[in-house]
Amino acid sequence: MFNTVWFPLFLVAAGAVVALAAALARGSASSPSTLSAPSGTCDYQEEYTSPDFGDTAGFAITSYPSNDILIPGRFWLINGRTAEIEYNIVPNNFARLRVAEDGNLDIPDAFTDNEHESATTYPVGDIEVTQSQSPGRRSMLQWRKGEFEYVLLSEEPEMNVLGGVSTDFVTQTEANKTS
Repeated sequence: MFNTVWFPLFLVAAGAVVALAAALARGSASSPSTLSAPSGTCDYQEEYTSPDFGDTAGFAITSYPSNDILIPGRFWLINGRTAEIEYNIVPNNFARLRVAEDGNLDIPDAFTDNEHESATTYPVGDIEVTQSQSPGRRSMLQWRKGEFEYVLLSEEPEMNVLGGVSTDFVTQTEANKTS
């Protein structure tokens, strides 16, 4: 009697696990997907499988850092005009690279509302880079190339990690119009 009760229950549980795994796999493969920001904010994000936002925003990020230390993750289009690439920076940092045509760059309020503890401007080749850090440890790098604005954002950078990777991001990131 013991085996006749538990065996069917095991089959039902195994079937449920397989169905759940299939549903999760099917949901993660779709692109683009959308996420709406909480009520009362104006941010709208759409996830893409690559940084080609030509159909919606009219541009693509055609090159960006990708190596054993700078690992790109998800690609987003924010408010239909700002591209974002999420980065894991080895060993345990996280940053977001945002790119938009001049005048369209969305920078989160958390990075612009506070006074900066420090702000430094320095050249990377012939490009001027501004590195700012807020008292809450938020840091950002900003620069312009051609008709595009770029910003690298980090909530809690360790040991000036943004300054250490600035050359890679500034020299290796390129955006181009597609239309």
